[in-house]
Amino acid sequence: MLHGSLIQSGLENVYWGVMIVTYPYISGLVAGSFVVSSLSHVFHQKLFDDLAPLAVLVSFALLLAAPLTVLGDARQPINFWELLTRGHWPYSPIAFFILIWMAYIVLMLFELYFAFRAQNVRHWVQSQGHSRLRRFLTLGSRDASLAGEKRDKRILMILSAMGILMAFLFHGYIGFIFGSTKARPLWATPLMPVLFIVSAMVSGIALMWVVYVLVMRFSHRPVHRALADGLLRYLVLFVLLDLYMDAVDFLTSAIPAYTQGPTSQGFQRILMTGPNSGIYFGLQLGVGLGVPLIGWIIPQIRRSLAGGALMSLAVLIGVFAMRWDVVIAGQEQSKISSNLVTVQIPWTGFDSVQTVIGVFAVAFVVFMVLAWAFPWQSWNQIPAMEHREEREGQILSQSAQGTNSTITTKGGHVLS
Repeated sequence: MLHGSLIQSGLENVYWGVMIVTYPYISGLVAGSFVVSSLSHVFHQKLFDDLAPLAVLVSFALLLAAPLTVLGDARQPINFWELLTRGHWPYSPIAFFILIWMAYIVLMLFELYFAFRAQNVRHWVQSQGHSRLRRFLTLGSRDASLAGEKRDKRILMILSAMGILMAFLFHGYIGFIFGSTKARPLWATPLMPVLFIVSAMVSGIALMWVVYVLVMRFSHRPVHRALADGLLRYLVLFVLLDLYMDAVDFLTSAIPAYTQGPTSQGFQRILMTGPNSGIYFGLQLGVGLGVPLIGWIIPQIRRSLAGGALMSLAVLIGVFAMRWDVVIAGQEQSKISSNLVTVQIPWTGFDSVQTVIGVFAVAFVVFMVLAWAFPWQSWNQIPAMEHREEREGQILSQSAQGTNSTITTKGGHVLS
């Protein structure tokens, strides 16, 4: 065997390491979690109204952290500025990524503003004008009426529809980069962009299930079981679609009758019987696809929070294994001999497990700051200005009659 890695050089190196594995993984989480927020904004599924603002925060936090993986992989991170100051468009895929990423940032900023504008105004009014943070986040707006909120929802529908296209472009172009690389037989397939997008939907839904349950438990609020079960249904549907795409990829890449010789040989020697066979069959297919499907079949697992957590975490592990099999396994097929190139990923230092943990830690800190700054907890709970006096009158009337003074909506959200 040839020996080559980022720290031990031989005849051939694996230049894209674990940071590039993490980059499409995080960008997939960005796209998938944004689509989850669009279930409410674009497709008008009221069941996911409470989840939409939380999904926007998660997507934006991961979007800010995504470029750190590319910078962490770069030998000269300071050269990042050259992508902005020199005319690399449309010739450089990385420069194209910078353009898409900046456009996505702008769109997400508008999404954040209109998703929380009415709530920020109401919080500012409740603070009697003393909250400088709420005043800043309103950007001078003082309209907290139902008409203003309906206008915000119409704008959010347009922004979210544009965001879905942007999310597919943001993540699909990564598959385009791999699929258009003819020098790597395991990458050169037109299925690559579709494989990346479908797995992004799977991982984004799984992430939002985990985040939603953890946030509800951390904030001492009950988990809306209908919402959690609805997410699991979407998760299983996309897992089935992902399984179908993996089967198509297997048939068109691993069997000699349906593909070219180098692709079939590389698939069999690396993924079927080689060094990544355990990751491919055990983690990507077994854990990532098999566990959620088996869990959905068993009612005791499907209906419990522990079972949903098991299914969601299994999906997240399986999608990361899929990214590993694409990025790392694709480079293990030598271009200058008939042998394989082995990979060694260090635990600490450059391009290591430590740096991956650091990127996720940055994303977590950004999410915590956003969750503190934006009033996602009061979503659909603070009434509009013109309805507040009416609801307060209902409370007083019910109190005088000795009834329960808590008014709730159809979704079970406390209004007063």
